[in-house]
Amino acid sequence: MVVGTALAVAGVPMCILPGPGVAAIAGGAALASRGQRNFTGRDPSHVEQRLEAAAQKMGEVAKDQAGRAARAAAKEAPVVAKKACSLAGRGVVAAARGTATLVAKGARAARDRSQS
Repeated sequence: MVVGTALAVAGVPMCILPGPGVAAIAGGAALASRGQRNFTGRDPSHVEQRLEAAAQKMGEVAKDQAGRAARAAAKEAPVVAKKACSLAGRGVVAAARGTATLVAKGARAARDRSQS
């Protein structure tokens, strides 16, 4: 009941701010209602049944969307990894070149000092 109430209260500002405000309020009301029914042992009313059905449907939709997002990310992962490796390889090569240049300059500077 406490979690449902907190979710419903958190949904109120989400109606104005970006976020799923109405869904949070409906889900919170369904949770609080279910908790209260479990505590008292009464049967759900028609409104509570509809709230539970809506909350279940929203859960299924969220699960489906999360699955789609995970599949898309898994599909793109090899491409991103290949690009990251390529960029990292370029960075290693650039660092090696830069290090070689610095070593050469240092050797020249040491040689010039020893000759002076």
